[in-house]
Amino acid sequence: MKKVFLIWVREVKLSEFLAKSLEAELIISYKKKWRGYNIPVILRYFIQGVDSYLKLRKIRPEVIFVQNPPITAVLLAYIYCYFNKGTRYIIDTHTAGFLDKKWIFFHSLHRFLARRALYNTAHNYKNLEILKQWGINHSQVLQFYNPLKDEILNEKAILPERLERKISLKLGYKIFMVNRFANDDAWPEVIATARIMPWAHFFITGDSNKISDQLKKTFPANIILTGYLDHKTFILLMHRCDIVLTLTKRQDTVLWSVREIMALGKPFVTSDSEVLQHYFSEVAVFSNHNPKELKKRIKEAWDKRFEIKGKIETFLEKDKQRWQNDIDYLENIIQNGHVGNEEKLEKTLPKGVEGAFK
Repeated sequence: MKKVFLIWVREVKLSEFLAKSLEAELIISYKKKWRGYNIPVILRYFIQGVDSYLKLRKIRPEVIFVQNPPITAVLLAYIYCYFNKGTRYIIDTHTAGFLDKKWIFFHSLHRFLARRALYNTAHNYKNLEILKQWGINHSQVLQFYNPLKDEILNEKAILPERLERKISLKLGYKIFMVNRFANDDAWPEVIATARIMPWAHFFITGDSNKISDQLKKTFPANIILTGYLDHKTFILLMHRCDIVLTLTKRQDTVLWSVREIMALGKPFVTSDSEVLQHYFSEVAVFSNHNPKELKKRIKEAWDKRFEIKGKIETFLEKDKQRWQNDIDYLENIIQNGHVGNEEKLEKTLPKGVEGAFK
């Protein structure tokens, strides 16, 4: 059966791994700039829609997995299936599709498209609750695939010289922060933490052009703004650091970066939220983002680094079976065109990861 995975963003590794596991061809339609200028959103989505439709017509898949957001990508998949009978689509909705203000506005369209999909997946049980409240019962949680270290780390990659100089310093913790300078990122709290940890070096990722130069001048000297990094450089720098921070102020969010961190076996501090506690209580150190408290949690992660590494290895061994169960279940839906027995599947899950289907 011919399958594709359609995404309308520059790069999403978790979707790439899902596409690979399902033996689906990856289609990326993404056009943000033209001659150095940003393309207006409506025009950009129109361009991406035409590009996606032409690619689908060429491949002629029987099943389209489509990443949401943007919901317009799902709408394109629906339109294609409407005019190409026999093709079905499955929606893989990320947390942003449920919680971000700009996508909440389109929830009525999301409900319409979700009802007509072959199946729907959500990234955690809190997101799944929203689908169930909408009456979308042909849905389940699909936790992220956990990549192997060799699948994400290219040790032959080279860091930019300015980052290599900083990371080569022998003194103090090297702390890596997964960050985009988005509204839900806790970078102001990490800046404040750096002020009370002058011996540590904080590598904060993300496009720092999103904040003013005047504000940057107030940052302590131990803050290193990396700028936007391509994925291989991003992972290499994470690998070279001692401790990783992956924090979010948005509730009901499971962070993909946790999976990359575990692949590298790094001690990490994440946000003290209900869903993150639910999935990663065995392996993570949790913080409420208060700078003094965050400082304590960073030290705790370092002191327990060997214990955490061992717990990560145990977690990942169990998680392999969880992922295989997920994929087998989706494949059954694709092949048979209907939902199987979720209750039976849940009983096959290893202890510690069975919450995915609750």
